[in-house]
Formats: sequence, structure tokens, C-alpha cells
Amino acid sequence: MGFLDNSTVTVDAILTKRGREILSQGGNFNITKFALSDEEVDYTLYDVTHPNGTDSYGAVIENMSLLEAAPNRTTFNSFLVQNSLAGVKVLVDRKLYSDVEADTPVSITPTTKGGPEENYIFTIGNLGVVRFRGSTEPTLTGKSATFIAQAISAGASTTVTIQGENSGVVNVVTINVAADPTSSVTADTRKQQAKNIPSGE
Repeated sequence: MGFLDNSTVTVDAILTKRGREILSQGGNFNITKFALSDEEVDYTLYDVTHPNGTDSYGAVIENMSLLEAAPNRTTFNSFLVQNSLAGVKVLVDRKLYSDVEADTPVSITPTTKGGPEENYIFTIGNLGVVRFRGSTEPTLTGKSATFIAQAISAGASTTVTIQGENSGVVNVVTINVAADPTSSVTADTRKQQAKNIPSGE
């Protein structure tokens, strides 16, 4: 993490860790999604009592050091959206599932607060840790999704990114799967196996 020169308008665009992983494995450089965030900005510093008047209310914010973009998408807690979607949130019952045992189902049913009912796009970060029930694809769209913990020799975690299909608002859930003492297969091996299993098995 570093600082950017805030004396000029800067757009710092980087690949996420997942994007870098795909590229390192020979994947195509084809950007289909991006996220905008102002995570480092502390808007409580907006001072409506500034003695120099309205032009100076945001002086402290405007002079803050800007941080470089973060490659880890799980650290995002806020996303920039259209004005019409201000205040809209995708809610889940839990943000973290810990020590999930092998073959245990985890069901997630999001809701959209402040916006109309919608479907959600669920994306698994690591198919070697969990996969969708009935599918080995990394992405599924629907009202809810059920994930099956994989039998792995060492505990591992994955993210599940949940995006409102209409709103575009995102939430991220982390699933931590416990080690299965009867398994000799790692999460990385499971991940490779998932690529070779036809969807639906």
C-alpha cells in the first residue's frame, strides 16, 4: 500500500488478486467487471463550521493523502453507486462462517434494503473450498444459493461475492472450511478437480 499524488486527477486501476491469479494461469485479459470505492476518505471531516465559508467545508478531505487501490476485494466496505441507489444495501445474515465441516451445506439468502427485490450474482473465490450445490461453476444467479464445503486436508477460506443483479451493490461473505482428517486432498487440488468435473455433478 502506498500514497498517490493528489495534486492531479488520478485513476488508479489494478487487477484484484483473483484477476492476477487467472492471468498467471494463462487466462485471457478480458475485464468484465470493476468496482469503484473511496474507502480511504473520512467524510466526518467535512466541516460546515469552517470560518472561511462553504468553499472550505471540504478543505481537509480535499487535501488528504490518497491511497493506492487495494488488490484484495474482500477489504472493500463501500462501493460508489449512482445517486438513485444511495443508501441501498445488500444484507446477509452472516458475514463469516467459521470451521464449516466437509459436505456441510451453507445457505445464503440476501435481501436488498432500500431498493426493489432482485436476484443476486454469487461468485465463489476458491472452488477448492466450497462449491455450489449441483454445479462446479464459479458463478450462480438467483434469489439464494447453497454452498457445499469440500473435504480438504488443511483448513482454508474463500470469499463469496454477492452482487445485486439490478442495483449492482455488493456484499462479501467469508466461508472458512475446517480440515477433514480423512482427506489427503488440498484445497488447491480440489480447485483443479472442479475445473474438470462437468457442471451438475
